[in-house]
Amino acid sequence: MVVRSADGTVRCFDPALNRHWNGILDLTLAPAPIDPNIAAQAVKLATTIAEKLELVGILGVEMFVDRTGNLLVNEMAPRPHNSGHWTMNACPQDQFDMHIRAVAGLPLPHAVRHSDAIMKNLVGPEDMALLPQIMATQGFIPHLYGKKEAHVGRKMGHVNILFPYGALPGNLGIQDALGPLATKTAAPEPKEDTAAS
Repeated sequence: MVVRSADGTVRCFDPALNRHWNGILDLTLAPAPIDPNIAAQAVKLATTIAEKLELVGILGVEMFVDRTGNLLVNEMAPRPHNSGHWTMNACPQDQFDMHIRAVAGLPLPHAVRHSDAIMKNLVGPEDMALLPQIMATQGFIPHLYGKKEAHVGRKMGHVNILFPYGALPGNLGIQDALGPLATKTAAPEPKEDTAAS
């Protein structure tokens, strides 16, 4: 997630890693557990895109990392984005705050992170059936979207799980951290991971 104001100030949140399930964003890991050089390249590329577009506001830039370490831009979303929802609890100013600051001409603070985070989407009736367990799980921060009916494949909300800065768990720890929500991600590795900046 990159944000730019009309005065040309650009700020970029730490790149995050997205994992999809059946074509829908399942979870986001922040920061992305990738080579620091690739993360720095992602920030540089997102910054260049924001500058070339003369962006005012926030932009989600989805990138793939190929086998040789090259970054490929897959998609851009000129708005707050699902893959940036982790910022709602892991950053002093989240993607929504930064977007409003940019379009209102207010100063843009640095896009800093005080915690590592997992953002897990709540999709369809299966995940919503787990809501009592989610609400009872210490450390889970649920955000529900107020949709009346849960249909298969419909995003109903998300849960943010925070960790101390620099302490994002590895794959096995992620399964433990997800608790009642680990059912999908406990299956074989997802078909696609994408870095989002």
